[in-house]
Amino acid sequence: MSNIKERIAEILQRHIIVKDSAIGTTLTGTRRDIVPDTISLTDYERVVRMYEESIKAGAQLITSNTFLSDPLMLRECKVEQTTNEVVKASLKAAKEARERSGKEVFILGSIGPSTRNISLAIDLKEEELRESYRTLIEALAHEDADIFLIESITDVRNAEIAAELCCEIAPEKPIIFSAALSKIGGLLISGRSVEKYVEDVEKFEPLAIGFNCSYGVKNIVDNIELLTRYTSRPTYAAPSAGIPDAKGKHPETAKKHTETLRTAAERGILSIVGGCCGTTAAYTHSIAQMARYYKPRK
Repeated sequence: MSNIKERIAEILQRHIIVKDSAIGTTLTGTRRDIVPDTISLTDYERVVRMYEESIKAGAQLITSNTFLSDPLMLRECKVEQTTNEVVKASLKAAKEARERSGKEVFILGSIGPSTRNISLAIDLKEEELRESYRTLIEALAHEDADIFLIESITDVRNAEIAAELCCEIAPEKPIIFSAALSKIGGLLISGRSVEKYVEDVEKFEPLAIGFNCSYGVKNIVDNIELLTRYTSRPTYAAPSAGIPDAKGKHPETAKKHTETLRTAAERGILSIVGGCCGTTAAYTHSIAQMARYYKPRK
């Protein structure tokens, strides 16, 4: 067991751990002509300030700005910079913010779903996806991300490939799995059941299992409760602020977001909690103020 995994376990004996809010929408808002990951290179200080605000708001986990940074995704987004360049800048910004804060903060190395659900893809071979993930995961390990976060999982096979590489490249680093949910209760967006998802990822002995983004906070809270029937591991919940309207505005306020998460905290089913698309440091602050009154999942 790694020292980080042991330390997280110690903290979870005492209190719920708060992670940061959205990276992409915080940096780009409703714009779709900017790849958020590249801002670590083009406006480095802004990214550092974002992390500083998250830490000040109460986040003990901050997420690297690398969600779109595997080579396949960068190529699809027409980004000229390499995975190594983007990852290095993002991790440098996160580490600088942590150092400035003087607080105990852990960096989640974000690994997104890449460009294709490999189980359905007809224009991409599994080996190509594997090599793309390898480049990203090697870079995250080299730049000392503390924990691998395999997030927005749509195809569990993609997640399994990423996890296999995490275990090969940096077996000492813990892994968190976070899937995207369907509107239909008990199902991932791919149609796979929550029960089967847990069964698929348990073999990697993850630090935590849960969900992010999806259809807002209630969608995730309802499924976190279901998740706890199938695993004794810590839970991970990072809901979006709801589905954005035609203008890109997310409907759920920080107050609504927090109060719905409170219902899960009251039932003792939260371990790690934060936000995804549409959330900001104001949401992080609100969640942190709420979470300190409740014990984490046992």
